[in-house]
Amino acid sequence: MDLVERSRELFRGLETDVSGGALHVAAAEVGSVISALSCAHHALALRHLDPALALSELRTLYAVCQLESGLVAEERPLTPESQAARAAEFGPLYREDGRSWFVGPPVAAYAAAKLVQQVGPSARDLLECATRQLDAVWGERLPPDTPLPVILHPLEATAYGSALFDAVVESRQLTEWREEAANITRSAIACGLDPERALRVGHPFVVEDPIFCGWLLLGFEETARAWELLGEPDLVRKLRIRANVIAEGAAERLWWEEEEIYGGLDRQREAPLRAVTAGGLVLAASRTLLAGGGARRAVDRHLRPSASPLWRSTGISVAPIESDDTPDPDPIPWRANGISAATCYWGHLALIHAQRIADARIAREQLERLTDNAGFREFYDAFSGAGSGCGLEGGYTWPTLALEMQAAEQ
Repeated sequence: MDLVERSRELFRGLETDVSGGALHVAAAEVGSVISALSCAHHALALRHLDPALALSELRTLYAVCQLESGLVAEERPLTPESQAARAAEFGPLYREDGRSWFVGPPVAAYAAAKLVQQVGPSARDLLECATRQLDAVWGERLPPDTPLPVILHPLEATAYGSALFDAVVESRQLTEWREEAANITRSAIACGLDPERALRVGHPFVVEDPIFCGWLLLGFEETARAWELLGEPDLVRKLRIRANVIAEGAAERLWWEEEEIYGGLDRQREAPLRAVTAGGLVLAASRTLLAGGGARRAVDRHLRPSASPLWRSTGISVAPIESDDTPDPDPIPWRANGISAATCYWGHLALIHAQRIADARIAREQLERLTDNAGFREFYDAFSGAGSGCGLEGGYTWPTLALEMQAAEQ
C-alpha cells in the first residue's frame, strides 16, 4: 500500500466528532485528548488527501480551543478521565471549561494560511481565526521590553525534555522532569500567564524559544501571503512588519554564532540557552531570515545529509546523535538518538525554502523508509530505525507530513 492509501486508512481510523465538527486525534493512545499542534499537522497532510477534511480539522480546532483573547489552547481533553490523568502528570493544566492554560507554537495559523493559498476566499473565515491567533500571541506573550515572545512552560515548546532547557529544568529523568514541570505549571498559573508579572515575581520558566518564535515568524510570513491573495494590503503590511520585528529579534538574541544555529534565552537570568537541537532549524526555515544570511548558514552546517550531527543515514534527529550502550531506565523522549516526523519536517521545510530540493527529497525519503519499516510512530531510533512512543495501537499521524513534504518538492 502506498503512502497516500496508508495515510487515508490511518486518518479514517482516528477521526472523531467534536461539537459537530470532524477532526482527528494523533493516535489511539491519546484518543481522548485534542491537541492543537496535532490538528495543525493533520491539516497540512490532509490538504493533499481531502482539502474539505483539512478545513474541517482547523475550523473545529478553532471552534473548541480558541480563547476569547484569540490565543489557542494547546489541548483539550474529551473526557474527565483523560483530564485527570494529564493533570496527575503535569499539574493543574486546565481551565474550568477544559481548555489548557498553556498554548503551543501557532502552527495552526501557518496551516490555515497554506490552506487558504490552496482553496482561496472560501476559507477566509479560517484565515481570520489564524490572524486573531497571531495577533493574540503578539499582544499576550511579548514582554514590554523585548521583541520576542516568551513561553512560560516547557510544554509550550512542544519539545518537552529538550536539552535546550537543561539550565532551567534540571531534571534528567522523565519522572523527575514531570514533577518539576508540575511545579512550573502551578507557578505559571499563579502569575496569570502574564510575561511581565512572571518576570517580576520570579517565575522559573520565562524563555524565548526557537520553536515557538520560529512558528510565529513562519505564521506571519504565510498569513501575509494568504491575505495578499485575498487583496488585503493593510493586513499584509501589518503582518510583514511584525515578521521583520521577530526576524530581527531572533537574529540578535537567539543566534548562536559558534554553532551556527538558533538557541534560546532564559529571560529570568538573561542567559543564553545553548544546545544544538532540531528546534533551532524552525527559525532557519523563515524566508525572512534566509534572505539575511544567518539562517542559510544554519541550513548549510546542520542539514548535510548523513554528515551533520543532527542528520545521519536514518533521518533528522531531535538532538545530535550519540552512541550510548547504556540504556536510560527512565528516558525523556525529546533527547538524543530520537528521530521524529516533526524534526524531519522542520529540516525539510528549511531545505525547501533554501532551495536545496535534492537534499529535501532525501529527508522525505528517509521518513518514508522509517514508516515503511516500523509503521507510523511517534519516534524512531536513530540507529536501528525501530519505532517507539505513540502509534503502537494502529499508528501515529505525524509521519503523514511526508505528503506535505512531497508536495513542497514539486
